[in-house]
Amino acid sequence: MTHHNDPAERSITRYNHITVRLQYRHGDKWRFLQAREWSQQGFNFFSEDTLDSAVLPLKRGLAHFDAQIVWRARPNSDDAILGTLINELIYKRAQQAVNDTALRARLLRLIRVDGMVPEKRKILASLGLPVGDEKLADMVAKRRHDHPLYLYGVKVNSEIWLDQITQALSVSSVVLSMEQWTKSLKSLAPSPTRPDTQDTPTAP
Repeated sequence: MTHHNDPAERSITRYNHITVRLQYRHGDKWRFLQAREWSQQGFNFFSEDTLDSAVLPLKRGLAHFDAQIVWRARPNSDDAILGTLINELIYKRAQQAVNDTALRARLLRLIRVDGMVPEKRKILASLGLPVGDEKLADMVAKRRHDHPLYLYGVKVNSEIWLDQITQALSVSSVVLSMEQWTKSLKSLAPSPTRPDTQDTPTAP
């Protein structure tokens, strides 16, 4: 199935400054996804799974709804893998911040911001987890070999989905301005006296 080329759909405003986290069912398991380039009518997402069914069951918490897969593709760029790896490192660091709930909350919010890999790497370095270019390239190559990514586009006709994107727009106002977000990124750097910032996690 190829990309959907309806001109009317191309004119719809899509948002990519912040992702919407959902779960989708693949077989008998639920897996997480990050909805990207989303609108009222649907979104795109990356997955390691080969999804052949036209209908994709989704949920957010206890609320269930369905989406229709309208296209699928294999991306040529490593940008998606790179972003995923960086977000995984940020998530690990957030889980270690057990004594600093504010830092943990900020890091978890940072994961929802799409892209901004250079800025995120700077934050990781300030938290004691520098990732060099060579090491990162090796991580990307290994992930691409072990878990190739697929890109899917789905349509959604659900009040539950509309509620989710309404909430996302309300909380994303702090990142709509790049200048404001850059300032907030700088504020993520912890104080050297905080005990929970001394441990350095092992990169996956």
